[in-house]
Amino acid sequence: MPLRRQVTSVLLLAATTSSSFNAALAFSVTARPSQHSFGRLGIHPKACYNDIIHSRRKSLALAPSSDDVENKSSISSTSLKQDIYNVVTLIGAQALLVPIAVFIAQLINLPNTGLGSQFHLSSGATVDGLRWTLPLFGVAGLLRLVEPYSNALQNVTKATQRSVLSVLGSTRRPLFALLVSCILGAVAGIGEEWLFRGVFQEILTQKFGSSISLGVSGLVFGLLHAVTPVYALLAGAASVFFGYLYIISHNLAVPMITHAVYDVFALMWAHWSVTALEQEEIDEILNYSGAPVLSANTFKEGHLNVSDEGGENDSPKVYNS
Repeated sequence: MPLRRQVTSVLLLAATTSSSFNAALAFSVTARPSQHSFGRLGIHPKACYNDIIHSRRKSLALAPSSDDVENKSSISSTSLKQDIYNVVTLIGAQALLVPIAVFIAQLINLPNTGLGSQFHLSSGATVDGLRWTLPLFGVAGLLRLVEPYSNALQNVTKATQRSVLSVLGSTRRPLFALLVSCILGAVAGIGEEWLFRGVFQEILTQKFGSSISLGVSGLVFGLLHAVTPVYALLAGAASVFFGYLYIISHNLAVPMITHAVYDVFALMWAHWSVTALEQEEIDEILNYSGAPVLSANTFKEGHLNVSDEGGENDSPKVYNS
């Protein structure tokens, strides 16, 4: 098969599969699906989105009074079960990126099934991966300082908090949150780096060189994380950073570790900060409609959004791109 045809095939396959799975991820972190609605997830998103988000709003709005111990225990147990179900769904969807990466790598004969010929999980790679998280935390700190003066950054924070609330809940559970953050961080770091850097970027590098491969893979990565425009920009920049780490280290383990560790700390920080908010602030975040919800049809129909009015019969608004 000619290299040009290989590149085209992989671009289409990677974009299609990744957009589908990131659509599922976007739904699962933005809303709490029931088994009935999950069966339709990505197929009829406009029909099931309201049921999902209103269910989440109700679960928080129905917080029991202090003298109703039995009701409080029941709701707490249900909420934890929902959180676990949502987390398992999210992990499963993200983990599917690994077999996709392996399949594409074997299809076009990339070395070491896409991990690269110099892949080595060693103490040196671990140290390098940890060291390269420092620039990311530095940028995150700077953005935190600028955020009060930027509505766009505030929207990113609200979208992130909304996602974390829907996955980890509004109750502070340190051990549960740490366990989930570690698993999600590891799965995202391994799966996304394997597919986007080990496979996608490597193919583009062989054909067009490292500069173009960094730009194209960063653009695609950002678009697939387009929760908000600025979120997409930040994700694209992070993709370029991870790709640069792969180029200079020649070891995919380095960006995998950097990506995973940063995600773990980011999730924990978001969980810790959002669970410190008052209930009114949490409700405001859950009702926030600035972040479009991605679906399998998003790229065809536009961005889904939900009105601030929380009525039972609301229908999501569609804004064409």
